[in-house]
Amino acid sequence: MKPITMRHLIISIGILAICFSQNQLLAQKKKAANKKDLNYKISFYLPNIPDSVLYIANYYGEHTYLRDTIRPLNNKNPYTFVFQGMDTIKRGVYILVSQDNSKYMEFLIDSSLFFNVIAENIDPEKPNLSNNLKFENSPENTIFHQYTNYAMSLQGSGASVNKKMREEMSKSTPDQELVESYRSQLKTVYDSMQSYTRRFIQENPTNLFAKAQKLSQDIEIPDEKPEGYPDTNWQHMYYYTHYWDNCDFTDNALVYTPVFHHRLTQYYDKVIHPSIDSLIKYSDVLIDKSKNTPELYKYIVWYLSNRFERSSYIGHDAIFVHLIRNYYQKGLCPWVDETVLEHMIGKADMLEPILIGKKAPWLIMPDVNGKFHTNYDFNHVEFTIMYFWDTDCGHCKQQTPKMLEFYNRAKDSLSFDIFAICLTSDSIKWRNYLLDKNLPWLNVGNNKANIDFREAYDIKASPRFYILNRDKKIIVKNIDFDHIEEFLTKYRKGEIKF
Repeated sequence: MKPITMRHLIISIGILAICFSQNQLLAQKKKAANKKDLNYKISFYLPNIPDSVLYIANYYGEHTYLRDTIRPLNNKNPYTFVFQGMDTIKRGVYILVSQDNSKYMEFLIDSSLFFNVIAENIDPEKPNLSNNLKFENSPENTIFHQYTNYAMSLQGSGASVNKKMREEMSKSTPDQELVESYRSQLKTVYDSMQSYTRRFIQENPTNLFAKAQKLSQDIEIPDEKPEGYPDTNWQHMYYYTHYWDNCDFTDNALVYTPVFHHRLTQYYDKVIHPSIDSLIKYSDVLIDKSKNTPELYKYIVWYLSNRFERSSYIGHDAIFVHLIRNYYQKGLCPWVDETVLEHMIGKADMLEPILIGKKAPWLIMPDVNGKFHTNYDFNHVEFTIMYFWDTDCGHCKQQTPKMLEFYNRAKDSLSFDIFAICLTSDSIKWRNYLLDKNLPWLNVGNNKANIDFREAYDIKASPRFYILNRDKKIIVKNIDFDHIEEFLTKYRKGEIKF
């Protein structure tokens, strides 16, 4: 089966996820069938199709979700399947899926809510709905599939030429003139597709697929520097300031296509400068662009909070806290359940005091002799390394000897000392470990402290490192030990910025 698919034109799709009860959907459909006031009705006439059940799925962000299950209309019409309902249906890109979860085709729900899809000459052994596919009462789907058919034909031509070029280049003495000819042919195919796409977008400005195609187009950078841009690296600045020019931020349906999530992810993965200030600034700008378009706004805010809450990059928790404080906590995310909202605010409350740049929470704990010390005691050095570890932690056992070597070799040249907090509740095991290893830095533990240090420093596992400057501000946290020496060296030279 070789289905018509937007994947070949824009991006690959997500995995089909079944998220509704089939019984519930069938009940809704049966109820709707007895009513005249349907909100939508799409009939598929698919002669010789081998399936007794088909599925309708829709895109949302990076995933696809089951929307409905459809069966033949009746025994007299075994190849007619009807997708209908009285509920509200979202504009977007939908997928017709076989009973073995293969994709047959994609279609649009845009301005037409009542239309027919007809595919003739289907081979039941190798069903391909692109053969003689036509739509009745759906001009947007007609031009959508005209576009896909043309694009697939060009793709086939390009693949054929590319294969010939690779075969020629694999020879011991390739004909360079022939290779260049193939390259020229490939460029012609590419230019033809680009020209066709631009014309398609211009001629169909309100069509959802045309909007999705426009959004997928890359920004063209001018040959000469526009006024107001710096002399160096102006091309990159132009690119990221105009990155969203092709997005219709007034159209909620874009989030129900496979394009928007890809564009959003690329923006954060490859376009914006990864500094915390830049990420916060341009996230606010993006959210502001969508503030009057509820579905886009909801998706963007959810995507960003999820991305930065889970991010493994140092310092990205500051962006998560910013989003909670400025959007969730201000009541601008009404879709969030009250319990979930309370949890998110609580997490922001916990993270905010230990963000990079904040003064470290004051921690007072005893050493093995019962004498109390604090992480603020180290005034003789430029840096304090707080090391949270456990006697039974396998990674800690591997890293502690490396730390001992690093400490003896570089503590004076890099001006640091170590404040090691043992997490074990077994004070005897802790004492014996220190005696056995003869660790020279300041060791505290015994689970006696002025604060709940696990909560205050968000210690969910070990080992964990926090590095404080002379003013006891956190300059980095959750850094791998293997990167500490490089970090301190670069930080002293002013080369580290978040």
